[in-house]
Amino acid sequence: MLVSSYDLISFYLAIELQSLSFYVLAAYQRNSAFSTEAGLKYFVLGAVSSGLLLFGSSLIYGFSGATSFEVFSRLFAENFISYSNYDYLLLILGLIMLICGLMFKLTAAPFHVWAPDVYEGAPMPTTAFFSIVPKIAIFALLIRILFTSFSDFVSFWQIILIICALASMIFGAFGALQQK
Repeated sequence: MLVSSYDLISFYLAIELQSLSFYVLAAYQRNSAFSTEAGLKYFVLGAVSSGLLLFGSSLIYGFSGATSFEVFSRLFAENFISYSNYDYLLLILGLIMLICGLMFKLTAAPFHVWAPDVYEGAPMPTTAFFSIVPKIAIFALLIRILFTSFSDFVSFWQIILIICALASMIFGAFGALQQK
């Protein structure tokens, strides 16, 4: 559902449906305190991420009046210059919040703080699943949103992606040095 969504509503519902099942998978071992803590931590920080996604989506909807990714690409390409500075800044803020929420779900630095605790507390097959499958779906959705709908705003979202990519590589490399 997540990969095939083409508007903000189906995107949000798909990512929440995916997240709810992941919360259950993280806390699957009921007799383990680590697993229960992992599920609870994943739920709380997932709610923060969902709040960012929803608030960013509402700002984008409030500015554009549309929810479809295809309509966004046509709307921003045609009327890019005619908006006031206030509307333009709110759209950029909504886009930044949407990207930050997706980076939370993607576990990219600096939004990755929850991942080690959740991965340690969840069962091993669940951890392997968490580290691969949702990332592929969210990355495909991120590419679709940014390159099709918000390609006119590449100067803003490119900076965020570069910072998150560099931080993920640097924090990941130095964090791996400390592991035993």
